[in-house]
Amino acid sequence: MNKKFISLIMAALLAVSAAAVSASAVETDEKTAGAEVSAETAADEDKKTFFFDSGNWNSQSINFYIWDTTKGDYATGNNGWVSDNTWGSKKKLGGTAVEGKPGVFESYEVDFSGRENDAIYVIFHDPDSNAQTFDALINTSVYGHTASRNGVTYENPEDSKKTAEGVNFDGGDGLGIAKVITSTGKIQGDIIHPSLDPAQIVADYVFKYQDNSEANVSKESVQNAIAEFGTTADAVWEKYQTKSGEADYADKEAKGKEFIAPTSGSSNDTSSTSSDNSSSTSSTSSTGTSSTKPTTTVAGSTTTGTTTATTSGSTTTTGSTDTASTGDTRGVVAFAGVLIAAAGTIVATRKKIED
Repeated sequence: MNKKFISLIMAALLAVSAAAVSASAVETDEKTAGAEVSAETAADEDKKTFFFDSGNWNSQSINFYIWDTTKGDYATGNNGWVSDNTWGSKKKLGGTAVEGKPGVFESYEVDFSGRENDAIYVIFHDPDSNAQTFDALINTSVYGHTASRNGVTYENPEDSKKTAEGVNFDGGDGLGIAKVITSTGKIQGDIIHPSLDPAQIVADYVFKYQDNSEANVSKESVQNAIAEFGTTADAVWEKYQTKSGEADYADKEAKGKEFIAPTSGSSNDTSSTSSDNSSSTSSTSSTGTSSTKPTTTVAGSTTTGTTTATTSGSTTTTGSTDTASTGDTRGVVAFAGVLIAAAGTIVATRKKIED
């Protein structure tokens, strides 16, 4: 009789303890499931797009012309990144009008994977009026944000007869107007992308425009550019000499040297990087020697698509490591309490039997 009594008590205690553990497990599973749903919801909301408010342009359509000077390719809305210059291609670049917000357009999705340190630019272009904005940097931090025209008019960096408007972004890090030297020698914009070499930018300007009478390249304008870009004449001269393989280099060298006025005649005696960019190592070193400026024809005239210097906003995204949660320990405590109670019951029962 006593043995049956003890067996029944033990069975009841085990059932109670199992229920406690099950309840704890269910609670933990519910919390985990909730976290997964939240993550999925957040992922769905994290579209790789951004917006442009055309304001009083009263635009019916807007092209998002996006290019990467580091890799030398162009973003599209249907084929990802491509090697061909896409300027003027409405099908590949057109944004989507935002319902209920006249003049506001959402970009196609742009994937910056593997491009976190690249110098990437955008021009917002109205294909109907041919109005456009000035070159501005974008990166992953632009997602979800809106660019608006800020009322500042710049000289088009490639065609001095045209103009481009500045833009401001309502959020994001390192976004802004590129600092460039225009075809007439004007220095416009604010920021140089950290992957670009200021000496290379000035050298490219001198080599490209020194024989162009409309560009007004002079020793004074070049020295001003050297100072504005925070580099040195010797560094610019070294970069200029890297163009020695070009067909017209021999005809340009003497005049180029006169404009740059280096203190040293040998490229081996100088450093090619400015102090402002000495910390830039990297995966983007090739950008410093590249100055691709795609030009395109729109409405019968040559129009700029790009410039070489842009803003210092490239960001590297680092993922955070999540630590495992310890969860709710109430089930464990309950189970321990049940075991203690069971032990007490067994001792009491045994004592009763002995008595």
